Amino acid sequence: MPDQTRDNAKRPHDWFSLPRRSQDSAEDAARPFDWFSLADQPQSPVEKDGPTLTGTDLEAWREQFRPFLNHVRDKDVVLVLSGGGMLLPCHISVIRVLELLDVSITKVYGTSAGAVIGGLYSAGMTTTQLEQMMLDIGSPDDLFGVAARYPQLRFATNEVRRKLLGISPEESGVYDLMQVERFVSDALIKYVGRIPRLRELTRDFSSIALDMGTGNDRDEYVGKSVLSREDTPDLRLSDAISASMAIPGVFPPKRIGDRYYVDGTVIEQLPITTAVDVWRRERRRFRPRRLVIVAVDLGVAGTAPSRDKLRNPVDLVIHTYEIQGRIITQHSLIEAHRPRHGTSVVIIRPARLEIALHEIEKIPRALCSAYEETVRQLSGSGFLDTTHAELASARKELGIARG
Repeated sequence: MPDQTRDNAKRPHDWFSLPRRSQDSAEDAARPFDWFSLADQPQSPVEKDGPTLTGTDLEAWREQFRPFLNHVRDKDVVLVLSGGGMLLPCHISVIRVLELLDVSITKVYGTSAGAVIGGLYSAGMTTTQLEQMMLDIGSPDDLFGVAARYPQLRFATNEVRRKLLGISPEESGVYDLMQVERFVSDALIKYVGRIPRLRELTRDFSSIALDMGTGNDRDEYVGKSVLSREDTPDLRLSDAISASMAIPGVFPPKRIGDRYYVDGTVIEQLPITTAVDVWRRERRRFRPRRLVIVAVDLGVAGTAPSRDKLRNPVDLVIHTYEIQGRIITQHSLIEAHRPRHGTSVVIIRPARLEIALHEIEKIPRALCSAYEETVRQLSGSGFLDTTHAELASARKELGIARG
């Protein structure tokens, strides 16, 4: 695919024009993907029955990433995973590429879809297991409950129940959050053997949610909540994940104790500010090493919604939150990407397609195309192109001078 980020950085753009994602390209749509497996990578080129590179061939393949590897060498590297609805398989592909490059990740931060993959990965699931978990989804009902393909019907049914019977906040969404939580819990039990608490994870993990209070006091705190080993060590991982992905109007709020939480996308779509704040706090008493944030952004980044999204209320809600999330991300990026002060952000945008909540048949395609896109973006000297382009856009549109 042609590299659009360099061209985009040179020309005027408005709020949502940079950089654009090529949606559902004809080339991708015509390709079969049932043969693809992340476990078979790297191949060069990626193809059916292509040999997996080993030995000197593998080392030669890694050489194309030398500028990126030099950039992260001897630095603290944290992984930040954004929300993105059913594009969450793309996160797995990025993690696989980082594994192949032997990049050591010290912490993982996730919002919404990123909290799902980041949390399961931090619990010890391998990329092969994460990939298999996604491929094993046989129907959208497995994730979202009965009649998942018909949100209007589910909404109407809930409205009838609310009018006639009255329902609790935990029952108020179009989709069933408990069904998603069961899916996460089943994966943990199958591959990890239990549902761990945040203090028990093999890798430090934080999920981002919006704390909405108890519903009993209008003066209560409402704001960002970081669910982590440090702040909520005894919280079950499945609860931390579901709190971060409870999209308002789509899922009911997640109740933990006496408080309700909704999707972290509302407050921090790509949690790079949280990552920098934690790093600075923990390094306060020591001479700090430098920090590299590998930020995987599945947001829309200016892509106009398709006609299918425009007529599907749930997908349109998610798309709107992602646009809002990008504005917040622009502010965060300007503050976080300060190489002279020891912090830098490498943005990866691996998604080349749209996936509606019910389009599980696109999962194999998302895994393959995201792998190829990640390889493309991280190879060569242009691994910071997307970051620089987004910074240029943010400074122009937000009216912030270069600092």
